[in-house]
Amino acid sequence: MTIDEKIKGAIYGMALGDALGLGTEFMTRQEIRQYYPSGLTDFSQFIRDMHRSMYTPGYWTNDTEVVLRMLESIIEYNKIDIVRIAKRMFDWYNEGPMELVPPYRIVIPSPGWVDNPIVVSHRAWRANRILDASNEALNRALIIGIFADEETPIPELARRLVNMTHDDSRCVATTAVASLYVQSYLYDDKEPEFNDIHELCHNIDERAFYFIKLAREGDLDHLHIDDEETWWYTRKSIAAALWAVWNCNSPEEVLHTLVNAGGDADTNASLGMMLAGMKYGYDALPPLKEKIKNKERLDDISERLSELVKKRLKK
Repeated sequence: MTIDEKIKGAIYGMALGDALGLGTEFMTRQEIRQYYPSGLTDFSQFIRDMHRSMYTPGYWTNDTEVVLRMLESIIEYNKIDIVRIAKRMFDWYNEGPMELVPPYRIVIPSPGWVDNPIVVSHRAWRANRILDASNEALNRALIIGIFADEETPIPELARRLVNMTHDDSRCVATTAVASLYVQSYLYDDKEPEFNDIHELCHNIDERAFYFIKLAREGDLDHLHIDDEETWWYTRKSIAAALWAVWNCNSPEEVLHTLVNAGGDADTNASLGMMLAGMKYGYDALPPLKEKIKNKERLDDISERLSELVKKRLKK
């Protein structure tokens, strides 16, 4: 499978999981059975409640948008410059995106954040006593897995990109794990060793490993990802995505499994489908990918990112 197919698969997979997952986001499994008796498999099925009515069916949410903005900065300047990335995120914030979670709502408008995002983010988390390690930074694994190298390994790059908005080592560890999968699928055509996952968590934050181990040894139900008090935890999202990649036989099965499991379904499905897209390639994604909105932007980013990666590999 070519670099182009893997990268396009990851980007489309991320957007598709995000867009369809919106249809069950913040629902329990019982509520999903009520609203979607046969399961949610198409955008046309979306219920138009207050939450979902804010979006056009087929369009992705903030989970994908932030990563696309980051990628557009990296592609334009041919490097990861967190100040330039922060400027793009600040512009996005000022456009008034829907559903701004606390790390974005509190951190991004903090004075001085654009010029020194990591330091200001650290101060904002402490000043506002943000204690919950939420899952919004997980999809940055696509960038970290692609661009990490011997000079800037995964743990270091994960800290830089995650700590811009999420000053919690659990967020760094879970994103680093997802990054290792991206890197292994893209460059080695295989999954990383499970012992390497454990070591990565141990070196960053051992707490990140608990739910991953639970997913490895048990059923998806054991994660309770539709629990209303904990469904946005970064450790649950990484565990749910990995469970699906380990146990499902196709990207379509990954998509439907995570979407219909409820909880923070758009994040879970977005991450799971990003990994499945990188593993299986664009052509293996379900036909629903043709119904995603703004495909032209996804195509443009996929093509330019692939060219950038191939140039890096030639050096």
